[in-house]
Amino acid sequence: MDYGTSESHSKVWSFIDKEKMVSLAKDLVNIPSATGEEEECSLYLNDYLYKIGFDPFLQEVEPRRSNCIATLRGKGKGASLLFNGHMDTSYSGKEQFLPKVKAFQPKAYEEDGWIYGLGIYNMKGALACYIAAMEAVKKSEVELRGDVKFAAVVGEIERGPVDKYQGSSFRGGGFGTSYYVTHGGIADVAVIGEPTGLSLLPGHLGYMWSKITLTGPPSHTSYSHDYPNTISQMTKIITALESWGKDYRERRKYKGYPANLNLSAIEGGWPYRCSRTPVFCTLYIDTRVPPNVSMMEVKSEIAEVLEQVSKDVDGINPHLETIMTVPGTEIDVESPVSKVVMKSHEDVFGEKPEVISEAYISDATYLNRFGVPTVNYGPAGRLRTTSDSRWDPNAGEHVSIQDLYDCTRVYVSLILNVCSKEREDFVL
Repeated sequence: MDYGTSESHSKVWSFIDKEKMVSLAKDLVNIPSATGEEEECSLYLNDYLYKIGFDPFLQEVEPRRSNCIATLRGKGKGASLLFNGHMDTSYSGKEQFLPKVKAFQPKAYEEDGWIYGLGIYNMKGALACYIAAMEAVKKSEVELRGDVKFAAVVGEIERGPVDKYQGSSFRGGGFGTSYYVTHGGIADVAVIGEPTGLSLLPGHLGYMWSKITLTGPPSHTSYSHDYPNTISQMTKIITALESWGKDYRERRKYKGYPANLNLSAIEGGWPYRCSRTPVFCTLYIDTRVPPNVSMMEVKSEIAEVLEQVSKDVDGINPHLETIMTVPGTEIDVESPVSKVVMKSHEDVFGEKPEVISEAYISDATYLNRFGVPTVNYGPAGRLRTTSDSRWDPNAGEHVSIQDLYDCTRVYVSLILNVCSKEREDFVL
């Protein structure tokens, strides 16, 4: 496939407004948008896109939660490209015991070539890159055959309603993209700017969240020695799960990345009445699942662990529930979408990007399953493009401004490489 030359792309790169891109990224960080609270961010993006010449609209997913959608329209019947990214942030900044670091707060600040602040890494920086790239192409007046689509979505962060934790603030895990892709969100290829460090991420694991519950009698402390204690019993289950998890994480590796088991949360008893043995104890776990492994297969393995504990320890009768499942996804590195992203990276850097795998999940899992070939390629994460090693995960969210700019150039090349071609070039 002929993609054209990086020299022709450099003319369009000259229309990238770096300062405007940085200002947009910081503005987005300064708008708190925890899961369920994205509306102000979507309204801002809608207004911003309108002012720079697009015709955006708000796609309501549920009351006071809308995806922001826009299109840079081509003039023919060429291939279409979707830039998808989430507005919700990993935290709200108000969580108890969250590290007291400024970059975990929705307040952007710039320091020595870096932007810090909640959401800049995951993934408001990429949203700014998308818009800067689309605006540069629009200003250049280069003729595109296919459309460029932009979707800033709600509810991507790994959150799910369970037990007393209900409502919009718990509806994450692909909530917005699931709605978008089933309500007109189609394209020939798509890229999600998750924090890949300017590397190509064609596949990642999924996850299964499980709930394990034990119940027992509400015995008074004075007589508790004669009755089972569900918290003590749960420790036996934890030990068994940790033993199984060590084997599982290695046995289910995905491209060298371990399929981890996480003991995520535990609840038990009545803290307002410590004079009673705990009438219940509930353990919540997260199991990472490779794209080629069925959820039922993993659930069966966990059930076998619990069954063995029940045989080994008198009085234990655990109840297992699956409370959330999001499958992994994988696109072949030789697929058209992978190749065009690699070529676009090469246009900017003179060499192909590193190809990586991850255990975290992205909305690519939904787009791929609905027939939109999708990979991840984004600006944030550990730098692989320079010798600068100042990226520190303990400092909170931050991203290099140079990486934002370079990623925008890659996205410009991606637009030109996709939307000037025939649709048939991207059909698998």
